[in-house]
Amino acid sequence: MVGDRMTDDSTSSPRALAGVRVIDISSTPAAAWTSRLLADAGADVVLVEPIEGHPLRRTGPFTDGGDSVPEAQFLANKRSVTLDLDDAPARDVVRQLIENADVVVSSHSPRRLATLGFEYASFGLSDLIMTHVTPHGMTGALAEVPGNDLTVAARSGWASINGNDDREPLKPAAWTSSCCAGIAAYAATVAALRWRDQHPGEGQEVDVAETEVMAATFAPGMLRSLYTGKAQGRHSSDDQLAGPVPVADGHFALTLSRAHFWRDAMNLLGLEDLAEDERYGASWFRQSHREEYSGRVAEAMAKWNKMDLFEELAIRRVVAGPVLGMGELRATDHLEVRGYWRRPADDPDGPEYPGPAYQMTETPQTLDRRAPRAGEHNDEVLGVIADAGGAR
Repeated sequence: MVGDRMTDDSTSSPRALAGVRVIDISSTPAAAWTSRLLADAGADVVLVEPIEGHPLRRTGPFTDGGDSVPEAQFLANKRSVTLDLDDAPARDVVRQLIENADVVVSSHSPRRLATLGFEYASFGLSDLIMTHVTPHGMTGALAEVPGNDLTVAARSGWASINGNDDREPLKPAAWTSSCCAGIAAYAATVAALRWRDQHPGEGQEVDVAETEVMAATFAPGMLRSLYTGKAQGRHSSDDQLAGPVPVADGHFALTLSRAHFWRDAMNLLGLEDLAEDERYGASWFRQSHREEYSGRVAEAMAKWNKMDLFEELAIRRVVAGPVLGMGELRATDHLEVRGYWRRPADDPDGPEYPGPAYQMTETPQTLDRRAPRAGEHNDEVLGVIADAGGAR
């Protein structure tokens, strides 16, 4: 057993998952985001990565100094040890780490886990929670098939409705699938911990398939297609109801899903005849007759600056939003007031990180550690095993 000395007590702030020990043996962004969220909530996460480092360390984009941006984002708040899982003594060390852990996060396929001897049953720990985050899940015909954000977007149906109908299908931006899967796996892991608290000794496996997570977020479009018998397609590029449209200084998203949104927005844009035409009060009518007004609405919107338009529509309680660039997002007073931007406690002069996805009054998320260097905590973590008489 590793003993209590494995736990990191570097922070004294109240933590929702304080005392929870996590061993992350994964190698994908989705699983890395799972353990990052667990760490933000206070769990002590030890990342077990190969000698050459986690794949994210070699993944762009990179800063001017050559540092990986995904590495900084996904690996922060963790401790790192380097071990070659293809080496039997190293696997013995990992087993000793897991013996004193509450959660194992894995992205390995069933076959790979069997090769390593790391199947859940092999640990013989009734209270262990093992969270699998894989492209297609741990069972079924696709369990051994690899995937990434692009293939997940394709197989989940998301790409079929994303983008304009005169262009190729698009996956969601950046690593949306990985982050969504990580959030789902985090929530499921916390639920499993809650169950174990109520039923001591009852651990379990958590199986999160990235394609199923994204299919669930695609569900409104899927259900619409099932109910109507007509597959939902991508939107026309001239549809003001479908997405951001040009304005004087950028683009703007104007939601016209409700009758009063339509009326108040059209009055503001100087299109009173459209505002007062009762036919346009019905969503189905606006959808099927958009060619009658789309050009006029686009011309009227093009005269506005996005923030001026946003402020006027906000006064009228119309749901709308300017498309912000990265610099504009960072300068947003609203995010600043809410303390969204963070710097790691151990690197207060380092770069800022995007903030937490939620806020809690009594047990706030904290960013204690910058992304560790590969193997930075070998002595700190593995030394405990050596002191206890285990392999090193």
